[in-house]
Amino acid sequence: MNRFMGTMQRYALLLIISMLFVVEPAIANKFETIGGGVTGSSGIKREWLQNFFLVVGGIFLFSGVLAVVVPHNNALYLNFANWKRSAAILFVLAVAFFLFGWLL
Repeated sequence: MNRFMGTMQRYALLLIISMLFVVEPAIANKFETIGGGVTGSSGIKREWLQNFFLVVGGIFLFSGVLAVVVPHNNALYLNFANWKRSAAILFVLAVAFFLFGWLL
């Protein structure tokens, strides 16, 4: 059984590496080409990254609010005992992503 799992892990690693090589050329020319790219492409990239950071920060903020608002009276909930730490971490991540978006 261990030999089978080792083989499956090797195939999974090979698949992941091959997908990186297949996907990368499609992503490479999203903003710029070898000839210089689109005029003002750095502004497009900056705007895209700012929107990305703001959306991810909003998701973390929403998750943090949910961690506080959801009732904690059922022991089957994942954050029944550690909801305060979960909320604190999610709020810190939200602030960090909002700062990254603002600093760009």
